[in-house]
Amino acid sequence: VSLFNQGFLYGEDGKKMSKSLGNGILPGEAASKYGVDGTRMFLVSVASPEKDFNWSDKGAESTLKFIEKIFVHFDKLKITKSSEKTQHKINKAIKEITEDIQSFKYNLAVIKIRSTFDSLETEISKKDLESFVKLLSPFCPHIAEELWEKLKNKSLISLADWPIADEKKINPEFDKAEQAADKTVSDIMNILKIVKKEPEKIYLY
Repeated sequence: VSLFNQGFLYGEDGKKMSKSLGNGILPGEAASKYGVDGTRMFLVSVASPEKDFNWSDKGAESTLKFIEKIFVHFDKLKITKSSEKTQHKINKAIKEITEDIQSFKYNLAVIKIRSTFDSLETEISKKDLESFVKLLSPFCPHIAEELWEKLKNKSLISLADWPIADEKKINPEFDKAEQAADKTVSDIMNILKIVKKEPEKIYLY
């Protein structure tokens, strides 16, 4: 048996939450304002569980907007065959997020969930979409159940098997291409700051 000590939650003023200071956040009020899943996901995303961290209304609002974004995007998806890039993203996420959860690195898992969602294409297979919803479920169980039902599953997602990564579909070349593209965009933005002029066109060679 091992002991795991959790960190303290501080108010936005940087002081430990207490009734005397009046800087506390009641769970019921937070859930009413940001949703149960929104509050839950925010709390595990702001810091490692063993470290202290400050509550942030802006952070909670950002998490709520992310969840709303998932719902909007979900309705736009076309269930078909996933591209190789999407298969890479999903299977890489399954592998890394599973490792993060097992290591109690929930904040890193949430970061990867958000990154994976941002990379989802509008055309995706049902299996890959179900895998993403399963990865979301430990942090947003109620919302995951709703999305699971939208996929016309009759059983509960809480009873479904955890996804297993197919490492044959993980292709590092996709990550290299993205890093190169991000580096190019960063370089262009830095040049624009220096010249202080917005060009009509930019040519890449």
